[in-house]
Amino acid sequence: MSKILIIAEKPSLAKNIAAAIKPAPKPVTADSKRRSVYFENDKYVVSNAFGHLLSLNDAEDYDPSYHTWRSDVLPIIPEKFGYVLRDDQGVRAQFSLLKKLIDREDVSAIVNAGDSDREGEIIIRNIIARAGTKKPVYRLWMPDQTPRTIADELIAMRPDSEYDRLADEGYARTFVDWLYGINLTRMATLKSGKLLRVGRVTSPIVTAICERERLIRDFVPQKYYVAVHDDKKTGLRLTSSKKFDTAAECDDLCALYNAAKTTVTGRKTVLKTIKRPSLFALSDIQGEAGKEFRFTPKHTLDVLQELYEAGLVSYPRTNSRYMAEAEKKKASDIVDAIHKAYPGHFDSVAFRDSKEIFDDSKIEAHSGLTPTYKIPDVNSLPDDQKKLYRMIFMRFCSAFCAEEHKVNRTTLTVENGYEKFTLTGDVVVTPGFTRFEPPKKKAAVLPDLKEGDEIEPKFKTTEKETTPPDHYTAETLNAYLKNPYSAGEKKALSEDGEDMETVSEVELGTEATRAGLIDAAIKSGYITLTKNRYGITPEGEYYVDSLASLGINMAKDRTLNLGKSLKQVYRGEKTVPAVVSEAAEDLRAVCLNAGRTPDAPREEYAPGKREKFCKCGVCGGTVWYDKRVFSCDGEGCPVKLFKNSAYFKKIGGGLTLAAAKELLETGKVRMNDLVSSRTGKHYSATVCASFTQDGVKYSMEFDKPSGNGQ
Repeated sequence: MSKILIIAEKPSLAKNIAAAIKPAPKPVTADSKRRSVYFENDKYVVSNAFGHLLSLNDAEDYDPSYHTWRSDVLPIIPEKFGYVLRDDQGVRAQFSLLKKLIDREDVSAIVNAGDSDREGEIIIRNIIARAGTKKPVYRLWMPDQTPRTIADELIAMRPDSEYDRLADEGYARTFVDWLYGINLTRMATLKSGKLLRVGRVTSPIVTAICERERLIRDFVPQKYYVAVHDDKKTGLRLTSSKKFDTAAECDDLCALYNAAKTTVTGRKTVLKTIKRPSLFALSDIQGEAGKEFRFTPKHTLDVLQELYEAGLVSYPRTNSRYMAEAEKKKASDIVDAIHKAYPGHFDSVAFRDSKEIFDDSKIEAHSGLTPTYKIPDVNSLPDDQKKLYRMIFMRFCSAFCAEEHKVNRTTLTVENGYEKFTLTGDVVVTPGFTRFEPPKKKAAVLPDLKEGDEIEPKFKTTEKETTPPDHYTAETLNAYLKNPYSAGEKKALSEDGEDMETVSEVELGTEATRAGLIDAAIKSGYITLTKNRYGITPEGEYYVDSLASLGINMAKDRTLNLGKSLKQVYRGEKTVPAVVSEAAEDLRAVCLNAGRTPDAPREEYAPGKREKFCKCGVCGGTVWYDKRVFSCDGEGCPVKLFKNSAYFKKIGGGLTLAAAKELLETGKVRMNDLVSSRTGKHYSATVCASFTQDGVKYSMEFDKPSGNGQ
């Protein structure tokens, strides 16, 4: 009797597939040491890979002379990309087992059961191609790993050839990433004298964080003044939209406003329905988990993968917030399972056949994250799994809440003949989805005033300061990587003839790869992640500056072009060789330009070669200097000072080593011949530095005038 061989991407998936098949296949030990096990019954043989058993050849596999790194041979462009078995005894043994199973005479067909994405598609394809079989291949596509879903998908399998475009896009992305990574890493390393790992997505990630941190570091706060009416008795607070550089100008406005008749000109209340939140995409829950639990994106993905393999949630590497229209029965089953698991507690959760939830046009490969019908005892889960499962569970309940979240939204307008002030506040009518999740913004409470009421104005001058941009967090970095083009940039690209649909689709990395790339940048020492805030290291700044000096620009414009090409491959409008050829042509231009810079001697300065500078005045540790930055080695000490700080450039005095030493040891330094950016006049002052985890904040102390007026 002929059998079907199913090759899963990893052992845990093979076990889940075997558990879903009836009658249950029995485990078979493949060797005497009981290291390899597969499952078999009279219809199926189920085995597995260990992720990537094969990897792309190294450069020296194409030509042994490439073992020695030389800039004059770059770029390296293989005529044809080849794969090799990973140099690991366990990998070789597992491939040998799979080949024997593939070659068995009673195996008539093979099933690709890689993870349901581009990478999973090509992992199993590479194994089958390496084995050299011509047997028919089918695809097992699993939105989740529950027994019911696996059993249903085994019946609904389609030929793997129907996923050729998905595989082609995966191969195109893999080959292009190899080309940029191999060639630009070698070029940047040879020219800088230090190993710099250049990646098509890693580099723009590090660059974005570096640019943001420099904006924060070099930010010089500017004082401004606004008129504010703050009546504690009535609770009415009015803030003028007008801003002034001096308090005197603002005082004049306050006097004008306080003399004016001020009246409530309108109070209008409307019943408003607040839209339910959508299901989570991966980047959404990574951002929420970073903010709520300080989880790194990679840790969030790892925990979600554990929940997925346990059959508790749907496939996590999704960029969609919607479910497929064919999943309505599945959603209804989940609702029923919730009611059964928690009778009486979730009565407001009900199946909703709504375009807000089910929309095939909003799904590329996978639906938004949902729990499965397999509802666990949440308290029995490990702590981190429990936290993420609850987030997914409650978001599902919010999306399927039968009751609308309605509020009476009141708009209050106050006018004084010079300016119109508008305030809004909500009063909850029906809680709706807020039974499961709090609203994103807390509603303001409006004062008890009605139209026609006169107000005694009490405007006062209030001093404020401009604030620097925020540090990137898991949430905001993911948002940037998903949509690196601002509205203005998109408009400019559109005017230049770019396809706006393609521009909108362009991302830096994918939902499946970003977490790993960010983690790799952290491990490489280029960026840091502390309390959900990303920062740049001296090595990261050196990395960014080195690439910029060589003209190695891995920014979003290059990603736009690649993104367009990959989408064309997926749509069948372009071939994999065509995309590789475009990347090769681009690399030739980049390497020609960078190659004009002489190779650097390996002993040339690079971050890491530091010298002791002085004692830290904050913690008593040692401050080190590496030609660009002064930093303390004390554990948790925030002292960090950049020599070319924009602050000292702005006040007209450079930061000498002597001044830096005094500032770091005492927290202040006397500086003469400073120049006012406003008046151009010269002056002297004591510059004070306060070091915090947010960076360094500067202030000035001026000489007090003497008592005799001299």
